Formats: sequence, structure tokens, C-alpha cells
Amino acid sequence: MTFPTFPPGIPPPDSEEIAAAPLEQLRLCLHQLPAAAGNLVELGALGRQLSRCHAELDALLLQGTIDLRAAHLGLQALLTLLQGRDEPLLFSSEEALALLEPVQQRLQLGLQRINRVF
Repeated sequence: MTFPTFPPGIPPPDSEEIAAAPLEQLRLCLHQLPAAAGNLVELGALGRQLSRCHAELDALLLQGTIDLRAAHLGLQALLTLLQGRDEPLLFSSEEALALLEPVQQRLQLGLQRINRVF
């Protein structure tokens, strides 16, 4: 059984993931705000940077939440399938692993996205 909506695997971290966490970037911007109070050019640049940080935080949290919800629904579907059976289960541990692996990947992806925030 395959789930085409699940990613084939966890992608390797890219250069953006190695950079400072979005929450840390937001803190740095907020610390620069008092020093830029009299300079409209700096305030404009800082405002754009704050907006980008906010958008990135929002996107990561939303994507992570969607991934966690999808993993939850996958587990619920598997539990419903297993609980609704009247006859004994006749599948191997490899087949059970094949059913659970996509759910685990989606859960891991969601947690990675949420952990990138911090």
C-alpha cells in the first residue's frame, strides 16, 4: 500500500536551513529597531526584513502543522483498518513497516519544519 501524497523521503538540509533560525532572525531585527528609529531608510529595510521573518515563521508553522495533521490522519486510517477486521491479521512485519513508513516520514518532516522555527 502506498500513499502518493506523502514525500518519498526526507530531503537533506539546504543552505537556508543551516542559516539562523527564523525566530532568532526576528529577535535580531527587533534588537536593531531602537537604533534605526531616526533613519527612515533603515526602518524601511528593517520593516521588510521583519515581514520576511514573519512570513517564513508562518509558512514553517503552517507546513509543519499540515504535515503533523496528515501523519495523524494516516495513523487514524491504519488504526481503523486494523480495528475493523474480523479475521486475524496475516501480513508480515515488512508489510506492516511498509504501511507505517510513509506516516513516520510525514511526521518527521512536520517536526523538522516546526523545529526550524527555533
